[in-house]
Amino acid sequence: MTFFRLAVCTVILTISAHAQYWVQTTGPSAPTVCLATNSKGHVFAGTAFSKVYRTTDGGLNWEPFDNGIFDGINFTTISQIRVAPNDVLYAAVYGKGIMRSDDNGETWKLLNLNINNVSATGRFFVDLKRQSSGKLTVFAAYDGGPTAMFMRISEDGGETFTDVSRSNIPTQASSIFGVFMTPNSDKLFVLVNYNKGLYRTTDRGGSWRRIDTDASSGESDDTFKSAAFDEKGHLYVGRNALPGSTRTPNAVVMKSTNDGESWTYLTSGWDNRDITNNRISSIVVGKSGRIWATLEKASGPFLSTDYGATWTAIKDGFEGDDGAASSVIIASDGAEYIAPISGFVMRHPGVTSVNEIPSSLQALAYPNPASDRLRVELGANVVGQVEVDLIDASGRSVLPTHSTMTDPATVTTLWLSTDNLPSGMYSAVVRSQGGVRTIPVAVVR
Repeated sequence: MTFFRLAVCTVILTISAHAQYWVQTTGPSAPTVCLATNSKGHVFAGTAFSKVYRTTDGGLNWEPFDNGIFDGINFTTISQIRVAPNDVLYAAVYGKGIMRSDDNGETWKLLNLNINNVSATGRFFVDLKRQSSGKLTVFAAYDGGPTAMFMRISEDGGETFTDVSRSNIPTQASSIFGVFMTPNSDKLFVLVNYNKGLYRTTDRGGSWRRIDTDASSGESDDTFKSAAFDEKGHLYVGRNALPGSTRTPNAVVMKSTNDGESWTYLTSGWDNRDITNNRISSIVVGKSGRIWATLEKASGPFLSTDYGATWTAIKDGFEGDDGAASSVIIASDGAEYIAPISGFVMRHPGVTSVNEIPSSLQALAYPNPASDRLRVELGANVVGQVEVDLIDASGRSVLPTHSTMTDPATVTTLWLSTDNLPSGMYSAVVRSQGGVRTIPVAVVR
């Protein structure tokens, strides 16, 4: 039987620690390079050792798959995973090419890009776009060194590819760092390394225009690695650290509201220190202006809830002050996953279901993982009427909401029964007039 037991302590206890934002999941057991998620909320992690890991239960369990990727001898890096609207997966695999999975990541097929003599260290990049006709465009690139850089495009989901010419991109451009398609038009973007590193074509490679120069300051840079867009069609790119910058010497996100014609530096709340060779490793855009950006070195990750106008670094859960991460995603259920440069993928249940706002509410939940019951302690700064819910990974409440009045001179302890709940990831959600605190919780049988 589900029950709550309320115990009000008669002594004042100050809880100095607050719940971590990011909570470690159980894997993957190999270094994670990239993350992706499908319409079901399943999460995929591409690793440096030929495997794609999948979790369907919020990170409690991770399954490894390498059928079609691993040749039994040489490990390779899965650097990107992209998910088509029909949940078909596409992966960029170094030394191999672009691969597709039609069975939720369990097996992989190599697509024919018509590129010969692929180097074992050659890097691949991919982006997807569904056209209004329903067809899927796949834009891919290969970087096998200064004399072996190619771009290909497919209008049939990767069954056939045609060449996208480099045409007037300078021959000094010796590396590709990414490809990107805008939601607003048929323009293609390529991120390269030569001096000004962001180019755009309106005629499928017939000619390219350099678009990253900031006319007001003359700033530009040699590495743009990440790109994304929001539901308004506004574009976001990650510029790497530029020590002489008059805007910010650290890596930073730039925004365009006119399909790349001009760019704004999103620096409010940003870490503006000079962090040598830092890069934006990933950008993900959620609903209603919620954007995460990860950085390869210490300063991130950063969260914006207003389309990049302001940012806040959120490192709670990372070891020490180093928030370096390789990737971040927002799943369909609102849960957020981040891959630290070292260590297991971490998770936060997200805000879609609980309408969370940042707060300093003091609350703890333990034991974590829980088995038969969970203890929730509310700190002395949680005052007035308080509601506590336990929700599952899909945002559904799994126990009745408990409402109580607290006193600033006491600490309130609640016991939540978890003995009838299946194993999985949950969230204890504490609401009061001071805000909302969400505490990720694992239940293990």
